[in-house]
Amino acid sequence: MLAIMGATGQTGGAALAAALSAGHAVRAIIREPSRATALADKGAVVAKADLDDIAALTAAFAGAEAAYVLNPVPHAAEDVFATAAKNGAAIAEAIRRAGVPHVVALSSSGAHRTEGTGIIRALHDFEQALRGVAPSLTFIRATEFIENWGSVIGVAAEHGILPSMRQPLDAAGDTVSAVDVGRQAAAELARPHAGERIVNLKGPAEYSPEDAAQALGELLGKPVMAVATPREEWEPGLVAAGLSASHAHELAGLYDAMNAGRAGFEDIGETRRGSVTLKEALARLLG
Repeated sequence: MLAIMGATGQTGGAALAAALSAGHAVRAIIREPSRATALADKGAVVAKADLDDIAALTAAFAGAEAAYVLNPVPHAAEDVFATAAKNGAAIAEAIRRAGVPHVVALSSSGAHRTEGTGIIRALHDFEQALRGVAPSLTFIRATEFIENWGSVIGVAAEHGILPSMRQPLDAAGDTVSAVDVGRQAAAELARPHAGERIVNLKGPAEYSPEDAAQALGELLGKPVMAVATPREEWEPGLVAAGLSASHAHELAGLYDAMNAGRAGFEDIGETRRGSVTLKEALARLLG
């Protein structure tokens, strides 16, 4: 039995699909029960557990041969790092209590740094919380998700512009589809080992905001232009989109780090590349 957190989300959903396709029994761990029937119809056993509920998480992990874990920060968290630390500690304790022998955890490029990376610091802290919780531990340090363009894809479709906090607009950087992250997670769940392993995950190529605009234009059948969002507008715009002030501040800090080259990979571990291209991932977002 494999336990997969975030089974209704992007990477967890992809991991669930890949694991079921490979013939594994899967326990899908979700926070909202509304999609339990759909997951059960796919063949998964469903367990409900909030990120900070140690007892429910322990029950969800119980008997699992391996578990995929992640620690998303709630959009409305008043203190993103305090909330992430609380949830990360609960997940780690539940793994210990359940005695899960092999754990695969979603992390990020730049997670080796203790500061200067914005919200990535929460994943640095998550890695620290998980160290030593299982005999076999794999961190998937992924680059920025291509699917992050989804928050502004409607603007591109309606107005022909693609707002970007990634700057300069012609600078290509590593990015990966959440689908590839989930598929890699499923593969790593079947690769137990002794000790700790780091897998650095990139997409099949580097892409710039201008590349994303061109791909969207081809998909939409209309011109799309990448436009740099002024730095002073980042945080107010993110708050207007529903993030807390704390979350908006640290997410803006992440883009500062990416633009300054501080969110790259540490020179250790294995490096893998996914297969989903920028255009394929954007086509999925457009439906």
